[in-house]
Amino acid sequence: MDGNLVLDDALRFLYIALRNKGACLLSIRFIHRGKKWEADTAEEAVRLRRELEAWDEADAQEGMGLSAYEVRAESVWTPDTFWNFVNGIGHHQRKAVTKLLESSGYVTAASLAEGIGIEESALGGVLSGLSKQLKQLELKPYDLYAVHTDWSNGERKRTFYLERAFRLAAEEVGWPEERKENASSTKTKAKHKM
Repeated sequence: MDGNLVLDDALRFLYIALRNKGACLLSIRFIHRGKKWEADTAEEAVRLRRELEAWDEADAQEGMGLSAYEVRAESVWTPDTFWNFVNGIGHHQRKAVTKLLESSGYVTAASLAEGIGIEESALGGVLSGLSKQLKQLELKPYDLYAVHTDWSNGERKRTFYLERAFRLAAEEVGWPEERKENASSTKTKAKHKM
């Protein structure tokens, strides 16, 4: 018999006993591939464990390169962290992140501002908003993007690169496509109310 199954059963029975007595329980925390994961219930922990095991199995079958594995292992972007970040940013910040995500490589400051629909001089305010949300999650701007500043001919030229770990996290949760579908269904509902 697998030792993990015995421990899982013991924890499940303990959880049920404590819940029946009205005890206040804390969330379940564990580390997988170097990332901290959290579940609020035993059922959620079991579901999450199965999903992570399936993820490991899929990576092994696809022959995922070590570099992608290392990026995920060292990433701060769990699905919970990702959604907390995305749900906490404003309209312009969301457009900026989407523009960076849609680019295959780098984005110039002028192109980023155009994609957001603002003047380039207002880009600092948008980036400041991203920084504030990242700080609330105890993250740094470099966890999301990198910026390279080049001074050529006395002119400042900035280029932005979305961090690969964030890109992998977005792919994992299906963003922004999932959000676009939700937004279009919300618009449809709003039209029917009129």
